[in-house]
Amino acid sequence: MLGLIGICLLFGFSSCEGEDKSVFGDDFEIPELTDANTIQFTVDVTGEWKALQIIVGGGRMAVEWGDGRLQKVENTDANPVIHYKYGNSKTYRVRIWAEELEFCSVGNEATPFSDLRLGYLPKMKTLNLNSFLDTPELDLSTSCPNVETINIGNWADLERIDLSQCVKIQTIDVYSNPELTLLKLGQLPALRSLKCIFNDALVSLSFKGLTNLSDVQCGSNPQLSIIETGEKINVRSLSIGDCAFRSLEFINSFPLLQELSCSSNNLTSLDLSELPLLRSVDCSDNKKLVHLQIPEQNSVNPILQNLDCSFCYLDEKELNAIFCVLPVAPNPYPEYPSGYGITFNGNPGSENCDRKLVEDKGWNIFVNPEDLINR
Repeated sequence: MLGLIGICLLFGFSSCEGEDKSVFGDDFEIPELTDANTIQFTVDVTGEWKALQIIVGGGRMAVEWGDGRLQKVENTDANPVIHYKYGNSKTYRVRIWAEELEFCSVGNEATPFSDLRLGYLPKMKTLNLNSFLDTPELDLSTSCPNVETINIGNWADLERIDLSQCVKIQTIDVYSNPELTLLKLGQLPALRSLKCIFNDALVSLSFKGLTNLSDVQCGSNPQLSIIETGEKINVRSLSIGDCAFRSLEFINSFPLLQELSCSSNNLTSLDLSELPLLRSVDCSDNKKLVHLQIPEQNSVNPILQNLDCSFCYLDEKELNAIFCVLPVAPNPYPEYPSGYGITFNGNPGSENCDRKLVEDKGWNIFVNPEDLINR
């Protein structure tokens, strides 16, 4: 958060029936709390954990804790951590007046949170929402149109996220949502980083309109097999390992791509010849991959430095063809190994291929452990 100096204010309060239930905290007027100006959720403190933590910043706030008490905090510029301890084992409906907040973090695995509702929060820039139940849909296009960074993880039944109108969003982190089937993005010109991992039901993503997207981490989505693209996109790093891709036909939409990790998919052929800026490629453990084409290299200034195609289905002829395209590795310090390396063990042709083609070009030959093939 801009302007924050890293100081955290810690408030410790407790409540039980029979105690004072008045307004406490700072003295200032707030509007009536409604569905339109609050963040609302239910917290279950019937277990051992009775405390609730909220982290906020950027403006005034008030919390109606659901037990008749209302806490006001006027200065959240130092991004305070607010703790509240309940005295009774029951569920409470919490409402946060959040119209002025720029940062809010709610949710943890220790205390069950459920039934999240968001009002209209036009000043919200950073939103961290974790471990919610009974909330199948999250529409940030309507509630937080100016959000810039989101972190949404560990929701048990979240099925849909709509970010299509969040035109200022720069960073998306969506992870470990087992029921998520739709991540609606849309025309998001400010988006630079997308992290979307461990979402077991996610089948497809559309990158149309994400012209400035640079860093993509979308691995470990076991059903993800489709990425839609339109015009060229500025993706420089793409990680889609441990998914279900049968082909990467979209890959040429990323002409600036420098790093590619697509290991442990269902690829049969991979043509990277139109991606001259690639520095690192990991396509290992694609057990049906029979053809791999790497980009031709400039002999004076080669760019590709690391290639891992181990545990695929490349025969001797395919491996030798790859070795022939490899450039001579520049090595200004001959007394030390070069910084160029290739790994190709675990292929049908790895025993009888011409390893001398690689060695004569100054490339290091690495070996992945045998147990990798059974991962």
